[in-house]
Amino acid sequence: MRFKNILLSLCFFSSFLLQAQTDSGASATKLAEFSLEELMNIPIYSVSKSEESSFDAALSASVVTREEIKRAGCTTIMEAMRLVPGVIVREQTNGSYDIHIRGLDNVPPNLGLYFFGNSTTLVMIDDRPVYNYLHGGTFWETLPVDLNDVEKIEVVRGPSTAMYGPNAESGVINIITRRPEKKGWYAVANGQYGNYNTGIANASFGYKVKDKFSAVVSGNFQNRNRTQSDYYDPARDQFEPLDTFIKNDSVRSARYPHPDIAMRKYGYNIFLNYKINKHASIDVEGGGQHSEIQDIFASNFLTTALATSYYGNLKAQVYGADLQVSYLTGTQQPQAGLYQGKWDFNTTDITLDYHITQVKHLVITPGLSYRRAAYDDRRYVNEATREGLFNGEVVSQTYAAFLRADARFFKEKLRLIAAARMDKFNKPSKLYWSWQFAMTYKVSDKHILRIVESRANRAPLFLESYYNLSVPFNLPGQPGTIQLLGANDINLLTTDMLEIGYRGKLRDNLEIDLEVFGTSTKNFSNEIFTRIDSSATSKDYIYTFTNIPLVARQFGATISIHYIVGKFQFKPFITVQRTTLFNYSPYTVSPTAPVSVFFAPSPATQNINSGMGKQMTHIATPTVYGGAYINYAITSHLNVNITPYFMSASTQLEAANLVAKNGINGVENINPKFIMDVVASYTFFKKLTLFANFKNCFSDKTREFFRGDIPGFKVSGGISFEY
Repeated sequence: MRFKNILLSLCFFSSFLLQAQTDSGASATKLAEFSLEELMNIPIYSVSKSEESSFDAALSASVVTREEIKRAGCTTIMEAMRLVPGVIVREQTNGSYDIHIRGLDNVPPNLGLYFFGNSTTLVMIDDRPVYNYLHGGTFWETLPVDLNDVEKIEVVRGPSTAMYGPNAESGVINIITRRPEKKGWYAVANGQYGNYNTGIANASFGYKVKDKFSAVVSGNFQNRNRTQSDYYDPARDQFEPLDTFIKNDSVRSARYPHPDIAMRKYGYNIFLNYKINKHASIDVEGGGQHSEIQDIFASNFLTTALATSYYGNLKAQVYGADLQVSYLTGTQQPQAGLYQGKWDFNTTDITLDYHITQVKHLVITPGLSYRRAAYDDRRYVNEATREGLFNGEVVSQTYAAFLRADARFFKEKLRLIAAARMDKFNKPSKLYWSWQFAMTYKVSDKHILRIVESRANRAPLFLESYYNLSVPFNLPGQPGTIQLLGANDINLLTTDMLEIGYRGKLRDNLEIDLEVFGTSTKNFSNEIFTRIDSSATSKDYIYTFTNIPLVARQFGATISIHYIVGKFQFKPFITVQRTTLFNYSPYTVSPTAPVSVFFAPSPATQNINSGMGKQMTHIATPTVYGGAYINYAITSHLNVNITPYFMSASTQLEAANLVAKNGINGVENINPKFIMDVVASYTFFKKLTLFANFKNCFSDKTREFFRGDIPGFKVSGGISFEY
């Protein structure tokens, strides 16, 4: 019934706009302005670090343009990732998502929830890393930019450490920001409001002086309420009101300062560009953000995450040399009021490379890189009792040298790209090598084959290297602590991949892209019980981050199609894959650990090596997932867009599953999902657009993420202005 009402509303909206539309002086839509060739060959930069046609790209990659994002009615950068093939996007709370390239989530299963998050994808803004070194991955809500700042989003699937450094293990998401296209004033402003008290506003203003200088300032704000009001209580294994879940008023207000809010954030940015001449230019960026969200992080119930950060970024291109220096600093508190998990942080990234182009059809790029990340919780914890995660300042440093080569042969039909990188970390101390070899062969102007082999590693995480937490407990007659410690000699998570692909223009208006991939990932780590330190008054149970023998192997394929006829654009995509775990053991005990009341009575047989030689299908990553971008420019003013997204069933397993062993606690069975969004928009004079936005039109009320909120049907209306 609800969907019927939506369709009726759309029909009424469309009829109204059609009556308002006049043909005289009508401006063409952006879709109509571009040729088929341009629409099917959007430039991409992130594959080879030089702009090229997306059709010729040597790696599995996709581009989502600002126009596609706008027409699809995306309300966040996170939501726009549902337009990208090979990406799994699960909503945790209203506006907050968990995002994975090709899965590999919830590995190892049956462990802490920070293993659910994506720690293997590198997210960047204009090549500036925004990686979270605590447990890996990205705190998406802390991005200072919003959709008004986005020119396009480029996604490279597959290991890319050799190109972009550690953490690009499953791929790269590069958010390219927008600049004025023509001289003179430039302005973009968007606003919308919808149910669940969803309010979104952003704006950019800039000026361009000829082709030499441009300046843009921007700001953004979002507020979203939760789609449900109760909270999951692990003790009762049920959802209940907050004052039942937490009865103490002061504890409740500290942990949930705004219990109705799913997300509230604002950000601001400045972008400056000066083009000295055709061989030299300088870009300077800066800004900050403050965010408050409720999401699932390291606990099997919603917690409040607070963050404030500021950044600066300098990019200079001078006669073949590229220099980038970026700095990010701020304060993070991923679990407000729950424990002393708050810290100041700063990261510095410096990259310098030089393009040698003296030989025809060959570009050689040597380079150097330095990265420093520091987390410091001394201002917020009692170091003497070790109540913080680190209890001091901890620093991770990376020195790297790399070399890339891009060669073309046989009238540019054959292309070879090779990249190698050496990383030296302060902890662990050994050298790590990553590489990537890609070959493409252009059978004709309409058919291209590619093959890629690569190895990538993740940077050391602060939990792995610097964990230093002491948790007191008091069993009857036996006080003591559980101590969680990092390790100096941890082996870094490493992925090997072999991939083959085909990209073809079957007709002038029909393009297909197929990729078949296989990956193997090893050197997973976990908190492992190793020993007991006893004294006359207490027992201290020592857990140390240790590599486990688990190996995860994926095999799958992604196919995407791009079809354009008239003013109709159709871009469906689907991924089918299987993940298998080898040598998996559910026990977090060292083979040499003593017998403990906390564990099974036989560590010698029930330990991290108990699964050697065994294999199991990993059920947390959907077997099938994908979506589509369907756009129809009904007239030069009126546009309708439909974006379905689907996932097959999956099951996420958390540590409580092994403790309770009842198939309920610690288990989230995620039903097959089919989510459809519909947007109708009408543009006046090419500058002003009104739109109606309908999300989750079938009102699928099943969870997408472990103990997250049930997604609701969302409707909003708004206005967009561009000058």
